[in-house]
Amino acid sequence: MLSLWLAEHQMNTKLKENFGMAPKALPLKNITQIVCGNACRIDWNKVCPHTAEEEVFVFGNPPYLGTRKQTPDNKMDMVKVFSKHTSDYKKLDYIACWFIKGTEYINHSISLCAFVCTNSITQGEQVSFLWPLLYNMGIKISFAYQSFKWFNNAKHNAGVTCVIIGLTNQEGKRKLYSGIECISCDNINPYLSSGSNCIVVPQNKSLSCLPQMQKGCAPGDGGNLLLSKEEKDELISKYPQLESVIKPFLGADEIINGYVRYCLWMDEQSYNKYQHINEIYNRVEKCRKMRLASSKEATVKKAEKPWLFDEIRYQKGTTIIVPQTSSENRPYIPICYSDEDIVYSNGARVVFNGTLWLFGLLTSRIHNKWVQAVSGRLETRIQYSNTLCYNTFPFPTISPQKKAEIEEAAENVLVTREFYPDKTLADLYDPDKMPQDLREAHARLDDIVESCYPGYPFANDEARLECLFKLYEKMTKKN
Repeated sequence: MLSLWLAEHQMNTKLKENFGMAPKALPLKNITQIVCGNACRIDWNKVCPHTAEEEVFVFGNPPYLGTRKQTPDNKMDMVKVFSKHTSDYKKLDYIACWFIKGTEYINHSISLCAFVCTNSITQGEQVSFLWPLLYNMGIKISFAYQSFKWFNNAKHNAGVTCVIIGLTNQEGKRKLYSGIECISCDNINPYLSSGSNCIVVPQNKSLSCLPQMQKGCAPGDGGNLLLSKEEKDELISKYPQLESVIKPFLGADEIINGYVRYCLWMDEQSYNKYQHINEIYNRVEKCRKMRLASSKEATVKKAEKPWLFDEIRYQKGTTIIVPQTSSENRPYIPICYSDEDIVYSNGARVVFNGTLWLFGLLTSRIHNKWVQAVSGRLETRIQYSNTLCYNTFPFPTISPQKKAEIEEAAENVLVTREFYPDKTLADLYDPDKMPQDLREAHARLDDIVESCYPGYPFANDEARLECLFKLYEKMTKKN
């Protein structure tokens, strides 16, 4: 009750600041029907009973807790809410409970509900766990505000990326908001884009017949096979012969921010050759002990060859490297194209023997929009997945001539980057500081890539996504 009175006062004050006059006080009275309880466990119909013909509006800002931060009580709440619907809910965020409870409350009535929530349930694998349940219960999205940043006024300001989603079981036009813009559409899908309710699920191979993309190498070494630049320089200064078993080791952070780590890259023969060097022997022995102490049988097995990485995916040759984690604010994903002899970590996704035209396709705006729509997130940053982002990316079959055009434009992007040798990819793709000639090179590439799609030219990003989802739906039905 106090919260309602405070909110009234705050809004009256704000109204006076903006318009020079204060309205009459809202007719707030002491409400005796306020119920304090666990919204996941109580029956909402008992709190606010209604008939199918009565219009009730439910709105709220439920608490956000990711799967790893849920307490035993939170997990029990999830069990109580989801157990009668599905057993496949453990990867869902806590906030998903409110969408199920809200759907149960408004279903088979003209009532509506809407929640402010984190955008996690509209991204990544969570979409495939939650939204089929809601659709099977006869619910649809009535309106939505796409992702926006929210901050509170607490001492330690909490910041989170939110969406607002309205639910209904009624037919009619839908409203989709982005910033101050609003479009009217026939349907809003779980990714908060106009279009059909297709749900993107991970694929083991590319729908578009693109070459295999895979994770980089996972050391599984407790850090013992990895070296800083200083450690590498010191080792080689003492033992120049070790240069043959030390390679650059790059993941997402190194690729984007332009620094280098190194790793010991040995087979059994080279380890036997250099194990007399204390620095090598001690590092490998620490790795062996770390693996032996693991509770995982597979990791313990790897202790038999502690000089090897846990997961090895390494090839020489031209490679396309996509950072697993990157900022959602960049207009393009900062992708590398390299023929240097480098070991890439599992913080990157790689295509070995990657072609220049494929690099051009992946560094395009339309590919970035697909990734932003379907990928999972780390906080608000993009989590690029080969199975969910790359393998699902819908791209039509094109002619050799069109590939050559993409290749030429992609090469121009790489050449333009070379004009700025002192800048990292983080610098080059900063949305506020991106060099104009690089913007123009990308714009030319974007135009060629997008001309491969039906519906080109696209009026906006919403039109791009609508085209992509339609093509994805068509390609998955065909397969």
